[in-house]
Amino acid sequence: MLRLVGLALALTAGAAGSAAAVETRWLTLTSAPTAVDLYAPSAAPRGLAVVAHGFTRSRTRHAVLARRLAEAGFLVAVPDLPHWARHGANADAIVALVDSIASTRGLGPLPVVLVGTSAGGLATLLASDRVPRLALWIGLDPVDAFGDATDAARRLRAPAVVLRAPGSACNAAGSARRIAASLPDGHVERRIDGASHCDFEDTTNWRCEWICGDADAARQALIVDETVEAARGAIALPEIRSPAPD
Repeated sequence: MLRLVGLALALTAGAAGSAAAVETRWLTLTSAPTAVDLYAPSAAPRGLAVVAHGFTRSRTRHAVLARRLAEAGFLVAVPDLPHWARHGANADAIVALVDSIASTRGLGPLPVVLVGTSAGGLATLLASDRVPRLALWIGLDPVDAFGDATDAARRLRAPAVVLRAPGSACNAAGSARRIAASLPDGHVERRIDGASHCDFEDTTNWRCEWICGDADAARQALIVDETVEAARGAIALPEIRSPAPD
């Protein structure tokens, strides 16, 4: 079981004089050691956000989004997902991370926002029905090549936002559309015209662009802005929806 003894005090101290202080911890999530970047807001957190990266990527690909979420008032956890292509196991790790942070002394019962890019979108969606106080799931061009997300999408009881690129080999021919089609009524789905799969990383690299197409700074900024605004709006809702009981 993951333990974060004294996390609240450490984050509060680290945030002094900074809009978003970051601290890297090596943690054990479901028996798998992994690095987690923790971004602390300058004041008491209003919510908890977990950001999950895509297939073969790392936590460094979402540093801009994490800082922006922290500046908006979230305590943000960005893990290196511990399993290469075991999406269910990565979902288990995300649940363990949320449970541990939420139960840390002094943090209180924070609403939770899950954000996932590509395969991280699938992992966060698979985790969603086991995350208490879930206020919002955001899929950033989420990828589901084999239909694994369908049941989880149908069970989702929190609001959902899907931002997606046009179909390509890198997003399983636009599988985000199929995920969105299984979500309950009321979700938000938006296609970002001209976007490549790499635009959904706020700090991408040549390897992604070589395989999946060029990123564009304006599109990346738009995706970050819309993600932050959706997350901020979700925790301002008068009622936080919880997963339906089994």
